[in-house]
Amino acid sequence: MPEQGCCDNCAQPLQGAFCHHCGQEKKSYIRNLSGVLTEFFGEFSNWDSRLWRTLLPLWFWPGYLSKRYLNGHRVPYVPPLRLYLFTSVLTFLLFSSLFSNSVVINQPQDAQSVAQQQQVMAEVKQQLVEQGVWQEDHELELFRLPFLTLAQQQAYNEKMQQLANQPKLAINKFFSLAPQMMLLFLPLFALMLKLLYWHSGRFYMEHLIVALHSHSFILHMLAAIVLLQLAADHSSWTLLTTICNKLVWLLLCWIPLYLFLFQKIYYQQGCAKTLLKYVLTITIYNSMVLFGFISLLVLSVLWA
Repeated sequence: MPEQGCCDNCAQPLQGAFCHHCGQEKKSYIRNLSGVLTEFFGEFSNWDSRLWRTLLPLWFWPGYLSKRYLNGHRVPYVPPLRLYLFTSVLTFLLFSSLFSNSVVINQPQDAQSVAQQQQVMAEVKQQLVEQGVWQEDHELELFRLPFLTLAQQQAYNEKMQQLANQPKLAINKFFSLAPQMMLLFLPLFALMLKLLYWHSGRFYMEHLIVALHSHSFILHMLAAIVLLQLAADHSSWTLLTTICNKLVWLLLCWIPLYLFLFQKIYYQQGCAKTLLKYVLTITIYNSMVLFGFISLLVLSVLWA
């Protein structure tokens, strides 16, 4: 058995609470229940304080957390990857819950209403056929998606008919896949920043930290916008509705301004150059996200 002043793992003499040879902490995990509970609540309190020290700069001080992290100030704040994963899980759970509960399933209607709807649909279909959007393939009518093969299109149409009475299945599938898709976009966004700021001398990981913090901020703001809009829609107080609507517009304006200031403060370039790179970044990235979400909608229907 190693001595009391030695590491329990490699028996090296200790010079502090951690072994300088293998890194193991000199700490016994076999103790009574009161000790476990005390440590648990102590860790929870510490994490809670780190969370609030992280959220306020994340919301109001563009680029502050990224610069502090890269300058070595890491203990007071939640690590960027953990912050993003925690934010992503909670945000998409919130979206899934709200959108699933807001789905209204069509109730059976009388024959006259059904006939009127069929007439309207026939007129819309005729217009789409004239524009070349709606195609008829023998007995199968297809609302064509250009990136699907005929077999995939048929499977998609069949799934759409099956999900007409159970739309929550597709919504739940969409929000279960969305966090994974967003996680894939993070390294792509960091790569875009690396290419745009090629001569800055920064490593790829520095741009990835920016991507993690900026995406965490966007998800926080989107969650706040959805909750404020929900409060405005369901409030019977005119004053509260007005306040919520104004806050929604304020946040919608704050998101692009924040992201511009983030690039300006973090990369320390002039306003004109930063604005040009900001416009390029937003244009390319939004196009990628739009294509990704359209593909995700199709997959949500096919895999539901």
